[in-house]
Amino acid sequence: MGAIRGRLDLRPKSVVNRFVQELKLSPNYYFMRDVCRLIWAYKLFSLAIILVTIGQEFAALWPVDLLGQFVDRLQTGTAGEVVWLFLGASVLSPAIVRANVILRHKMFYETDFQKTVELTLKVAEKTESSDDPERAGATYTRTANAVSGITNATFYVLGSFTPIIIKIIVVAGNLLSYNRTLGLAYLGSLLIPLWMTVYFNRRLRVLLDAQYSVISETSGIGIRTISTKGDPATRQRFLDVMGKRKNIFISLVAKSQIFLHIRELALVGSQFLVIFLALGIREQINLTAGDFTKIVGYTTQVATAFIGAASVVDAIISYSRAYHVYSQAHGN
Repeated sequence: MGAIRGRLDLRPKSVVNRFVQELKLSPNYYFMRDVCRLIWAYKLFSLAIILVTIGQEFAALWPVDLLGQFVDRLQTGTAGEVVWLFLGASVLSPAIVRANVILRHKMFYETDFQKTVELTLKVAEKTESSDDPERAGATYTRTANAVSGITNATFYVLGSFTPIIIKIIVVAGNLLSYNRTLGLAYLGSLLIPLWMTVYFNRRLRVLLDAQYSVISETSGIGIRTISTKGDPATRQRFLDVMGKRKNIFISLVAKSQIFLHIRELALVGSQFLVIFLALGIREQINLTAGDFTKIVGYTTQVATAFIGAASVVDAIISYSRAYHVYSQAHGN
């Protein structure tokens, strides 16, 4: 019995250590580690971006609520005050968005500088000196792609997941306040495009790896083609690699756009599910025309934000594959 307990150590610390060791077997662990380190290194920037994004999303939802009030007050003739509030909210929301864009790009360029210097010098220390321009070009391209992956993931994690979380919370809360079935049905319907995002990215993993591998290969052979002044064998290899790159990119774009459209259809379905349910019970829960206006506006914003967030997840997974190609060549 004691031997069994020794092999199956279920103490929290041991379980966590085993989990971390398993994570370290995947390059995605090191990718997310570097992303988290960047966020922590710029924690004041990160906090400011999150707070501004929260304000941005509440400001974006406010006009929808005011529009619903405006529709309900049209028959009473007391809509004047709401119109002015609606105007103010419509001006405020894009102003906060612009401020957020400036803030996020400030952090992006700071982190891009830091990681480019860090990884380039790290690779330079590990790599033996070589006069081969093809090898040097491919090495730097792999490094640049890894840096781009880390810094872009940092950029998107901070500014793109907060909006969808806030929107889902606010919209689900409003729908639940109307009717429990309405709110739960909407939340349940969002699980379908969420599952699709995970499934489709698994289907694209091989193509994404091929994409970043061939980008590095293209840079190296391109530099060699220039440096050898059009050597026939090198020229033919350059044409072959470029043709391979073209086919991979076309296939990747076609599949990713088809997968994205399928998720859009699922989100449209979730919107109309709520609308049809609301129509069926409108008298039971006393829904007004303004309530329907808000429901349509809220669910439209969630659908737009969800597609944006799904695209960001697609991008981050793509960036992690760039880091995977880099780590395979140079270690973590």
